[in-house]
Amino acid sequence: MKQKKRKYRYSKKVRISAIIGSSVMAVIGILCITAYIFITSLVGRISFTDDDYYDPNADVDLGIEDDSGVDAPAMDNSAYDKVQSVLELPLRGNEKGIRNILLLGIDSRTDSYKGLSDTTIILSINDNTKTIKLISLLRDTWVTIPGRDKDGDGKDDFGKLNSAYAYGRHTLQNKMIAQNFRLDIDDYIGVNFKGLPVLIDAMGGLDIYLTAKEMTQIPKVGTLPTFGDPAFVPITGSPGVHHLDGYQTMQYARIRKIDSDFQRTDRQRKVVTLLIEKAKSMSYTQLVNMVYKAASCVDTNFSTDELLSFAANALKYSSYTIENDYHVPQTGGYKSTSIVGKGSGLLLLDNKKTVQDLHKYIYN
Repeated sequence: MKQKKRKYRYSKKVRISAIIGSSVMAVIGILCITAYIFITSLVGRISFTDDDYYDPNADVDLGIEDDSGVDAPAMDNSAYDKVQSVLELPLRGNEKGIRNILLLGIDSRTDSYKGLSDTTIILSINDNTKTIKLISLLRDTWVTIPGRDKDGDGKDDFGKLNSAYAYGRHTLQNKMIAQNFRLDIDDYIGVNFKGLPVLIDAMGGLDIYLTAKEMTQIPKVGTLPTFGDPAFVPITGSPGVHHLDGYQTMQYARIRKIDSDFQRTDRQRKVVTLLIEKAKSMSYTQLVNMVYKAASCVDTNFSTDELLSFAANALKYSSYTIENDYHVPQTGGYKSTSIVGKGSGLLLLDNKKTVQDLHKYIYN
């Protein structure tokens, strides 16, 4: 018996298109599900901090030597009143088209994120001007630590800027920055000394110009002893561009013997700039591999949704100009001052002007 030919509602061309279309949608669906599983597993590798560890009056070993014998005048009481005057200035945070994120390098060699904030950089993304600005807050700057009153005089104690994180992690770090610099920065990303080399190695290392003096501080590739260790062997070659692995780059960013903390923070901003620039040139596959390897070495208070939203918008930043020449204090805006038992640090000469200039740089 002759089989009756099946009648189709649509033409063969339309049916083929529909099959192809549904197949493509199925593939896209599978990719979306796979991407979701990957992203959620990636986010699961990140350390989302809580701020339960918060005690501004805790006795934390800061490892600060008593440098009270250095040739610098002791701080008098009038300096406290001068610092407090910045509270007359507006507290500013994220504004239309501008988002500020705190980047912290934590002085911890373990998986812990408790310690001094060895590096404090404000990452300011300005969609209005299409710029990314990196601002260093020098760790030895004298600031008031909110709620810390060990001497019982009813006033916030002075401490070095890098100590706030040790006393109260990001909660106290944010309060300290808000009180002293009138910036409310809720978002932060932290990496410790164990994590930074992993991040940089995942990106394939960095090409960094080294001076002759800087070369004396960088260990030879494959070696771990740092400068000052009897087993230390410096990098070889001539001054110029050298390809550094993660550990070498970390030592470069921590150089402190050949110049001052100002040059040290310059090097730190240079490293962050090179990381951003290199990320711009990496393929999607390379970026995914890098982020996956580095995720377990990152501490942040971003929520999962915030991280995913931020990542979704990251591509637009590839065309932004990076500015990395600003630091606090500014040159000429401080003097070296000692506090007995706390060492020598940088006292801002005009706190109000420092804050006003900082705000102008970020928001104008």
